[in-house]
Amino acid sequence: MLRCAQHDDVAPTLARDKLTTMSDELSIQGTLAETTVPDLFRSLIRSSETAIVSLEGLGRTDVIYVNEGKITYASSTDPDMALGEVLLRSGDLNLQQYNQAMEHLVTPRRFGGLLCELGYLKPDDLSRAVERQASAIVLNAMRYRAGNYTIEFTSTFPDEIVTLPLSTERLILDGIARIDFWSLITRGLGRLERLLAQAPGSDARGYALELNEEENHIFSLLSEPATVQDVVSRSYLSNFVSAKTLWGLLTVNLLQDAEGAEVVQTRAAEETEYEMAAMVERYNTAFQKIFALVFQKIGDHIYDFVDRVVLHLSPETLPYLSGMNMVNEGRVDFDQLLNNIISSGSENQGLVVHSVLHELLYGWILEVKSEFGGTSLEKDIIALVNKVRK
Repeated sequence: MLRCAQHDDVAPTLARDKLTTMSDELSIQGTLAETTVPDLFRSLIRSSETAIVSLEGLGRTDVIYVNEGKITYASSTDPDMALGEVLLRSGDLNLQQYNQAMEHLVTPRRFGGLLCELGYLKPDDLSRAVERQASAIVLNAMRYRAGNYTIEFTSTFPDEIVTLPLSTERLILDGIARIDFWSLITRGLGRLERLLAQAPGSDARGYALELNEEENHIFSLLSEPATVQDVVSRSYLSNFVSAKTLWGLLTVNLLQDAEGAEVVQTRAAEETEYEMAAMVERYNTAFQKIFALVFQKIGDHIYDFVDRVVLHLSPETLPYLSGMNMVNEGRVDFDQLLNNIISSGSENQGLVVHSVLHELLYGWILEVKSEFGGTSLEKDIIALVNKVRK
């Protein structure tokens, strides 16, 4: 339970400080023009990572804390996401109480503690109020259409961070349900020909999540594998809501790409293939350099090291690397990768290539951090990673 005098909403400066210190940590950076916030969460949930996700754009910075694949805290520099504003919107604080509390806030202090002192918030209710604030920040963050993200892999969070009992999957479903931007939905869902199916064990997990009527309806339409187009055509919901709900169920891993899907896929245009090859070569240059640095340190043990790197990859990514010898200086065979992608029927080759390379880079980073954390070798490899992400 939180105490009024000690725990409260983390001040907005915490998010800004995290960005300034993050350059010294092991992190991945990118643009939200390439992905969506829900899909970032999906990657971390699927691999049970512990990380700090910083999102910057629209004049604000949001910081989401993920512990072993579960969202446990969030802070924001957005003044409308402050504790007082969140409680005012939810009706837990009336306008008179809000204004009076703001009048008393003449020196920097914790707003939640002040609300307790004024009798507007009971000490036992402070924890739930902070949960509500963190949830509001996460829901709002999923609407980012542009901006930058940084994922810092870590084993611990700052002492100020309180672990909250948030429902990660429910937050994601509710957040996607609030998204009204078709550009985000199509970016997350992909092509209409994408073949989906219910994931193993999804019935029990869906029951535990207490799916609403719309979510249950869309989920039931996939008792047998079906394309996105088939589902939205059969649903009594609007095409927009059906597609959005599909994306939500896919993001929380209740749905998955159907195995053995025979989706008609046209090979990418020649110029696009050149672009993908260039992307692979850029990452391969980094993989080779990381391989060489680690080899200098541990010699032939590098082969066991590479095996551990691959263990960090998700089950969905591993088939794309089938037929490759990853001990070949850590390089990815582009021709084999492209053939694997085409054989899988994946609907967007460029995005899949980017995702595979990105996740493989994650694997190298995590294993380097595990084996050489705090050493000069780690710092050298961080510099390489930052270059490949620019």
